[in-house]
Amino acid sequence: MKVATSIEVTVTHPPLAFIYRFFTPTIEINGKKERRPWGVHLYTLPPGDYEIAVSYPWVANVESGKNSVRIRLEEGQLRKVKYTARYLRYIPGKMTTS
Repeated sequence: MKVATSIEVTVTHPPLAFIYRFFTPTIEINGKKERRPWGVHLYTLPPGDYEIAVSYPWVANVESGKNSVRIRLEEGQLRKVKYTARYLRYIPGKMTTS
């Protein structure tokens, strides 16, 4: 049985920064942008190199907290990327991979 090649992107914010819930983040994979709600999102993709970026709109800035990471996705692999927004919206969010 073949395992799907996927990237799981988790987009979160600090619990006390509840105001962020009113703004929909943007997940960008190799230049393709999608607005998605805070939470976990699974993307089934072919093997290759990917740049994942996450940001969220805030007043006049459509890419507040933007940060990105590059990963290599091998056949049958599931890579996890986690983005956590900061309390200060102009500081890039924290990104980790596994």
